[in-house]
Amino acid sequence: MGPETQRVESGAVSIDKSAVELDGGDRLVRLELRSTAETPVRVTLTDTVPDGHEVRFDDGAAYSGGTFTVERTVEPDAARRVSYHLVGPAEALPEPTVENVAGTATDEPDRSEWTGPDGSTAVLSMGSETDDAAGGGLLTTPETATGGGMQGAAIGVILTPSNEDAVVRTALRASRRGHPVLVTTQGIEADSEALDVLEMLGTVVLAPPSKWASHLELHRLLSKAARERGMTGIVLQTRDCPRIDYDRTAAAFAEADYTVIAIPELWNQSPDNPSVVVGIPAYNAGDSIAAVVERALPYAEEVLVVDDGSRDETAGRAREAGATVVTHERNRGYGGALKTLFREAARLDAAHLVVIDADGQHDPADVPRLVETQVRDDADIVIGSRYVGDRTTRIPFVRSVGLALINNLTNASMGTLRPSGFIRDTQSGYRSYSRTAIRSLAADPAIGNNMGASTDILYHAHRNRLSVAEVATTISYDVENASSQGSLSHGMDLLRNIFWTVEYGRPLLIIGLPGSLMTLLGVVVSVSLFVRYAETGTLTAAPLATGLLFILGGLLLCIMSLMMHVLNRHPTLKQLREDDNS
Repeated sequence: MGPETQRVESGAVSIDKSAVELDGGDRLVRLELRSTAETPVRVTLTDTVPDGHEVRFDDGAAYSGGTFTVERTVEPDAARRVSYHLVGPAEALPEPTVENVAGTATDEPDRSEWTGPDGSTAVLSMGSETDDAAGGGLLTTPETATGGGMQGAAIGVILTPSNEDAVVRTALRASRRGHPVLVTTQGIEADSEALDVLEMLGTVVLAPPSKWASHLELHRLLSKAARERGMTGIVLQTRDCPRIDYDRTAAAFAEADYTVIAIPELWNQSPDNPSVVVGIPAYNAGDSIAAVVERALPYAEEVLVVDDGSRDETAGRAREAGATVVTHERNRGYGGALKTLFREAARLDAAHLVVIDADGQHDPADVPRLVETQVRDDADIVIGSRYVGDRTTRIPFVRSVGLALINNLTNASMGTLRPSGFIRDTQSGYRSYSRTAIRSLAADPAIGNNMGASTDILYHAHRNRLSVAEVATTISYDVENASSQGSLSHGMDLLRNIFWTVEYGRPLLIIGLPGSLMTLLGVVVSVSLFVRYAETGTLTAAPLATGLLFILGGLLLCIMSLMMHVLNRHPTLKQLREDDNS
């Protein structure tokens, strides 16, 4: 329902009291003070809390009945706003009473005080009221007014038809903590009731750049607006707008450059059953591992580093930074480190394992995006992709060509022939695994030890019907301690892995099908030449030789694919492969 409004006037001062219903029947009440005087005036007003009602705050504080006394200095033709959250039966609200209007402003600070029915009092603080034209001024308890370690930072939210109530709750809690709120919209009509409520809260509503603007474009709009308004940074809410864990988000904010993704409260679980574990395979990453661990810590109940036989101080620096470290006595390769991460995460019974690189190429701030996508889409594996959404990753040309080839070969080898079913970034190491995927992968001996393990995991997902989703992320290639494996050797390693899997996994599709097509083409060419010979008496040698070669080559490929198919299913060969990967 829309806001209910009542007006009280006292000389040059007017007070508009409005209330709008929130989900659950609670109401948001706002008092807006305006003056038409030529000079600033000091206004004192009293607002009564109806019997049987409570005013509640985000930290759990509540005041039953009683009155609020508010003192404000009001500039000419400016608005001063005070808001609070009212819980109780939906009934008409008492009108506020103007106690005093001073002829001139004083130097006294603004004051808000609650007086209970028994005469007890409590002094209240205010939320952000730095821009009266934009609003702000939510009553708040002193403990929540500071906003943790994010003073001056904004909360940025995208309002959609599916999250209206959640956005209002986010704006309400943010305002109580003194954070300005920036909102933009996606698919929302101009007369949305949620916009009325947000306007009451004093949020700044930004028009989207276009009707079809993507989520990332809207996040960039919010970040740009925060910079233009001189805010110290911005916390971007995730799509579903869960309650923000302000303490953990503040810790992440301290490590961020300017923008950080909000960390939800629902991640908080028992250390014996962590919600999010960040896993980092590391080899000779002593120069970068501490910084990566420190940036990842706010996003995880535990950061787990697998030191894969490093010859430098990787293990010691990771421990000093706060990570749990598992050490391999010898280097087992990237896949070997991943398998250890899966086993450790399964032992911890983690709900999500997010794997990032040790060289700093992956931004831990994207962890909430991956985890939220995993929860919302019920996906077993979520890939931080360089090829979906608004592409911002600048991939070196040679690497880009190699990745395009590998991505297409990987999808073809899994029998994914329709573009709609493609995995766009098969080689991204930035991935989130669900509890189901963690347990399944921890028990699979077929995951290889080398860099091709990324592909092996996708084959495992394909065989075991694990769902895969992708979310846009950015990977930086200009970090100082990049992967020790060169682009060419990395590519050759991946290609060898793909062809090995093709030969021993799907030979009938990848070898047999082309062989059959070659044979068919050779037969068509040869038959057409013999028909022409019967009609004209002329036979061209070169095309005939080509047709016969196609027939011969195609038959050889068909025979090879059948042999590989039979061998692949022989128990002895299966055991050898398992022993090789153990």
